Amino acid sequence: MIITQANNIERSFGASTLFKNISFEIQDNGRIGLVGPNGVGKSTLIKILTGQEEPNSGEIIKNKNITFGYIAQENNLDSTQTVYSEMETVFSDLLQKEAQLTALQNQLAASSYSDQAILDKYDQLQFDFEQQGGFTYQAEIKSILNGFNFDETTYDKKISVLSGGEKTRLSFVKLLLKKPDLLILDEPTNHLDLDTLDWLEGFLKNYNGAILAVSHDQYFLDAMATEIFELRHGQLNKFKGNYSHYVSVRHQLDDQRQEAYEKQQAEIKRQEDFIQKNIVRASTTKRAQSRQKQLDKIELIDPPKHDQKVRINFEIEKQTGKEVLIMDDLTVGYPEKTMIEDLNFQVRQKDRVAVIGPNGIGKSTLLKTIVKELPIIKGTIKYGANLQIGYYDQEINHLDLKKNVIDTVWDRHKLMPEREIRNILASFLFTDKDIEKTVGQLSGGQRARLALTVLSLENNNFLIFDEPTNHLDIEAKEVLETALNKFPGTILFVSHDRYFINELAQKIISVRDKHATAYDGNYSFYLEKKNEREAFLEANNANSSNNADDVGKLDYQAQKQLQSDKRKLERTVEQLEQKIDELGTKIDELTLEMSKPEIATDFGKLDPIQREIQKLSAESDEVSSQWEEALLELEDFD
Repeated sequence: MIITQANNIERSFGASTLFKNISFEIQDNGRIGLVGPNGVGKSTLIKILTGQEEPNSGEIIKNKNITFGYIAQENNLDSTQTVYSEMETVFSDLLQKEAQLTALQNQLAASSYSDQAILDKYDQLQFDFEQQGGFTYQAEIKSILNGFNFDETTYDKKISVLSGGEKTRLSFVKLLLKKPDLLILDEPTNHLDLDTLDWLEGFLKNYNGAILAVSHDQYFLDAMATEIFELRHGQLNKFKGNYSHYVSVRHQLDDQRQEAYEKQQAEIKRQEDFIQKNIVRASTTKRAQSRQKQLDKIELIDPPKHDQKVRINFEIEKQTGKEVLIMDDLTVGYPEKTMIEDLNFQVRQKDRVAVIGPNGIGKSTLLKTIVKELPIIKGTIKYGANLQIGYYDQEINHLDLKKNVIDTVWDRHKLMPEREIRNILASFLFTDKDIEKTVGQLSGGQRARLALTVLSLENNNFLIFDEPTNHLDIEAKEVLETALNKFPGTILFVSHDRYFINELAQKIISVRDKHATAYDGNYSFYLEKKNEREAFLEANNANSSNNADDVGKLDYQAQKQLQSDKRKLERTVEQLEQKIDELGTKIDELTLEMSKPEIATDFGKLDPIQREIQKLSAESDEVSSQWEEALLELEDFD
């Protein structure tokens, strides 16, 4: 059933037309992703759909009694209420019925005889209460609050003391509890951590209504959407399937259109050449004129329109040593609060390492400690040879808001010609008008592109990113992914963008409850291992005693075996660590030996030492791999 439709919608601002002839329909079970570059009018189209703005022409037709829910309209939380009481306001009708039921119960209890009229009223009210979810709404509130990281300790908190991000998440909870017939989400994955994103996708899969989502999150669109609306060049195109299918079809259509355009152009040129050669010859004039008439009737094929894309390239001046970063028993945080403790991890040359975990767990704190913006609480960080660190801060605080765009680059590269700087800024989609603006006048997306511009010119061999895809549209993110995959240096990054992590990461550091676990692989591999571990824990819990005192505990024999296995693994880890240290010492000694003048200039003496170092390095890699596997197994015991 169609619940709403748009007919020939047009929106203009002065002489500029944002879009026109926009028509679509939304079914009652629709799952639609609205995509397109920044600035094409996606948010404007949503505002027209929700009645916040009027189109210049066209109409929106909605079925009667259809409710719309739009996250931007839900930031009307009562700051005097607690978290839980504010969520209860969604169920005000049920609360009223609950109060009426209590009053009727008291009335019946106080009566010395049965009043049939009161009993009938009570039965009907109780039936209505049950049918409308009166016995499940509290569980529903708790489930969604928990999904958005509001546990029971937050229920009695006043909304006035919540952070801006917490209020945004709470508004999202309230919207989902309302269960509108059409749920409209504008960038729903922004500022949500990975656990919340996974929970949200599971919730939306079972949502009993239609969903229209504007998102730059390819992973989310793949999981949620069964139809893609593409807003581009003032027109709306519709594609069946999820985002990945849309991209494939879009490329095919563009290739087909380009091929048809080139064939038509070749045919037009052939006909024009014939006409030019034969129009002046009496014997062939009529044929040439006939060809010209046919040519005039041809419906010209336009070549596919391609959006101007950011061009990003990261180079290095020199390569780092094999070991880039070694963290030993590292604890990071602040004097009053420890964030992550006892972190042991190595970053090696050309690694792509993603740091993931819930919001506020200490991921950014770790990066700031590595770049020396924060002091180490405990432990050590050993930095490799020839290290040149480039750091991208998610708040983009390293840019001077008062400087204009061109001076932001020029002041860092004073010898670079102005023309070259302008060309580089143009490759990051900054116009001549843009580059005269101050940084403070730029949009979030423009600041992100400027920060990437600055970083790309520094030629660092170790790039550290904190949420680099924030503020970037899908096209810009894909360009960044490609550039970083080609980057010959090493990358350590924090991100909530699962698609970006999956495309780039070769190792994952998962931070939870102040501790970090390392996984060799991308995000899909991490999920697989995480699910295996959860299944293992669930199986152990299922086999445990039903006695309340013994829930979650293994029986005595199993417990003893588990402890024995754990001790063996701990010894194995210690032995492997010792072996790694011994091999590293030998390699260092041989490297020092090679540097001696009498050896460095004698190939006969140098060659066997180099061979021995290669052999020891290979052995060290193998032992390190065994150590990582043993460490992963050991984590399963925690």
